[in-house]
Amino acid sequence: MSRLSRLARWPFEESPHTERLQYRLGAALADDGWRRPTRIRVLWTDLLRRLPSPDKGLYRLSLRSSASLSLPDALCIGAQKAGTTWLHENLEHHPEAFVPPRVKEVHYFDFLYQKPLAEYAAVFAAGRDRVKCDVTPNYGRLRPGRIRFIRRVMPRVRLVFLMRNPIERAWSQALMDLVSRTGRAYEEVPESEFLAHLRSPSTRRNGLYTQILERWLAVFPPEQLFVGFFEDVQARPRELLAEIFRHIGVTDRPDWDSLPYAQRFHGGVGIEMPDAFRAELAGIFAEEIGRLAARYGGPAEAWLRG
Repeated sequence: MSRLSRLARWPFEESPHTERLQYRLGAALADDGWRRPTRIRVLWTDLLRRLPSPDKGLYRLSLRSSASLSLPDALCIGAQKAGTTWLHENLEHHPEAFVPPRVKEVHYFDFLYQKPLAEYAAVFAAGRDRVKCDVTPNYGRLRPGRIRFIRRVMPRVRLVFLMRNPIERAWSQALMDLVSRTGRAYEEVPESEFLAHLRSPSTRRNGLYTQILERWLAVFPPEQLFVGFFEDVQARPRELLAEIFRHIGVTDRPDWDSLPYAQRFHGGVGIEMPDAFRAELAGIFAEEIGRLAARYGGPAEAWLRG
């Protein structure tokens, strides 16, 4: 096939990732909302999602204040497939915390930014007397302009970022996208689809944690950011939760029997990663894992050793 023919076909090829192109603010959609859209549909949807609502300029120019709005006190900004559902479930059971009751990921600052800020605040109005939390791990990928807007309207918000070995995270994401969400058996997915997914720019961006955190720390002071590890979700869940609770400002001594801290959520399909795929991902993330080991130590050092 000629290069021109490939370029002509590219917009109509399916994305290597499953996508949900429609979201409702503060409400969940059916699980079958996931599709593998064409690349041109993804690009068009992404363009629309970049458009802000007209009121954003008023807040940026200090012509409108967010002080009276019931905005979140804490944001969990990632990482995807790193324990954020576990965190959400435990926040939901904490008596001093509030998460929206009908949806885990609100997706305001990434996918629903064209809606007025007051509509976002209304999602958290019922939690006005508690510590309000938005657990949307895709926020980690926000561009600097939107992070700066968050700082302007929520200057004291507490940030939480849970990280997982980028290699394991990428494999878990691939299984979810290509197996769980498509309803196919693992054996039905061609090797070429897995490789396209693992090599995609989106997979790479999701695992470059140092870049994610540098963008946020360029805007927020480091004391507002908590960084935890997926390994601690498994090995010391109570201790990790207590650290997060202290960071966001709720009691770190809840009735632990009422919290599902020992439960596993979204465990996946449990398929071992083939050596060829592991080698592929190791090549992609070797430098990033080295940076993480040097900066954070702990479990990241074990990632470095493989």
